[in-house]
Amino acid sequence: MPRGVARSGVIGRVELRKSLLGFSSRVLAKKKADAQEAALTSALIGKNTGQNIIATVPSSLSPGKVGRIWTGAMWEDFDADVSQTGNRIRIRLGWIKKKRSYYKVQEYGGNAFGTNIVPMHALAGALIAAENHLKDKGIH
Repeated sequence: MPRGVARSGVIGRVELRKSLLGFSSRVLAKKKADAQEAALTSALIGKNTGQNIIATVPSSLSPGKVGRIWTGAMWEDFDADVSQTGNRIRIRLGWIKKKRSYYKVQEYGGNAFGTNIVPMHALAGALIAAENHLKDKGIH
């Protein structure tokens, strides 16, 4: 066999393998960082969208009043949370820490204080906004 020729016909295959593994690791790290950033941004977009819906959907309890903000608790309690386990990133939106039956009636509709409440759909709007941002980033 001529000098400088490896059995497979490739000179420096160990260096090539190390280079490819390093490249692969850098690409994977970049993808993870991009996914984490997209998740955090999506969570913030979802939270802001949900709070905006609460603030702008007409009240069912006070005709003519814009928004569902009375004491501010429902708006303040609408939140977002991002957590990661391994390669899985989880985004939670809505009333995560404080869940009150009143919020549920406002969200899905029903009867409160003898009045039929029209649903506001803050959770659905927040979810759609967050998902749209992820789709724009190529994450499905």
